[in-house]
Amino acid sequence: MIAEHFTRRWQRAGLIDGALAERIGAWEAAHRRPVVLWAVAGMGALAVSLGMMAIVSANWENIPVAVKLGTVLGLNGLCAVAVFEFWRHDWAWRREIAALLLFGLVLSGIALIGQVYQLQSAPWRALTLWLVLATPFLAFTTLSRLAGTIWAVAAVTTWFMADAPLHDLFVQLGALNPRRHVWDTSYMLPLQSYVVACLMIVLAVLRGLWPAARGQADLLLRLALTGLIAACSLTLAFAWRPRDDAAPLGPIVVAIVATLPAVAALWFRRSPGERRVLLVLLVGSLVAWALAVLLADTGRGGDVVRALLFIAYWTAIGVMAGQAGWRGTFLFAFTMIALRILVLYFEAIGGLTATGLGLIGGGILCLVLAAIGWQLSRGVVRRSPGAAT
Repeated sequence: MIAEHFTRRWQRAGLIDGALAERIGAWEAAHRRPVVLWAVAGMGALAVSLGMMAIVSANWENIPVAVKLGTVLGLNGLCAVAVFEFWRHDWAWRREIAALLLFGLVLSGIALIGQVYQLQSAPWRALTLWLVLATPFLAFTTLSRLAGTIWAVAAVTTWFMADAPLHDLFVQLGALNPRRHVWDTSYMLPLQSYVVACLMIVLAVLRGLWPAARGQADLLLRLALTGLIAACSLTLAFAWRPRDDAAPLGPIVVAIVATLPAVAALWFRRSPGERRVLLVLLVGSLVAWALAVLLADTGRGGDVVRALLFIAYWTAIGVMAGQAGWRGTFLFAFTMIALRILVLYFEAIGGLTATGLGLIGGGILCLVLAAIGWQLSRGVVRRSPGAAT
């Protein structure tokens, strides 16, 4: 249905003729996938899985420990054998699915062992052990973007779950300085967000050293850059407040140290054109993040300055996107600028009458900005997307 819609649209625009449209339609009809049947099969598999889980849960206390552990370890072993066989026969999608299934089974085995032996430990320890055990076989057996995304989500989740030991590390760094408040821990959340984005950039570049995993590495790099932009934008947008005696010098130093490996990785592993764009984005993000931290507790005037910095940050992203021919990114950057201007507009008004007038003015402002954005986006020349699109 979607293919027929676009085929008719292209034919009306004169891009293809009737014979080509018929051949495209015939090919799509011959290769049409039974989505409805897949959905029914998926619901059946889900029902069977939920039924088995319900039966096991109802009789969990009556199942011997040896049976529990033996079943989980046996499933892990069978899945590992399946991954090896699929890898040996070069059955790509079967190998990917089996590897992701084994990835989940490893975590379930760790959780079961902790439950059986009543191991009292922080969740981040189990997640870290999970990644240490599972990352090697995922790196060698999975090349898909789906597997890379799932691993990235698991790694970032583990990072944020480990906020307690990272907090302790930050306190220890502060103990090395006689001016303890310089390394205050009030900046942990924005610092964690920025540092993990830089670490993911390095990991993505290292993943790209294997030619077969370039596609997965490019996706990881896009996710890391998205996280970097999100970390800077959220730090600029939200008026979080540190403690009264908190000083931002320590967090800024840590952010600079975390940025250096990312800069080195991009410098040595990217083409000159991509390298320039990515390094400008990385350095600009560091500057924006540092200024947001410096202005975190400067009152109303600081809020206005951070709003202007937010607009300037996304303007720079929009300019780079326009020069690179990334129309979607350009439109998104313009949307973010328009939303921030709208929020700033509403922050400046008060009272019911003023609110009503503000809604009218804000609506007109949105319409005007949308028209301007559409006109500007039509001037962006599309190019083939690169790794950092």
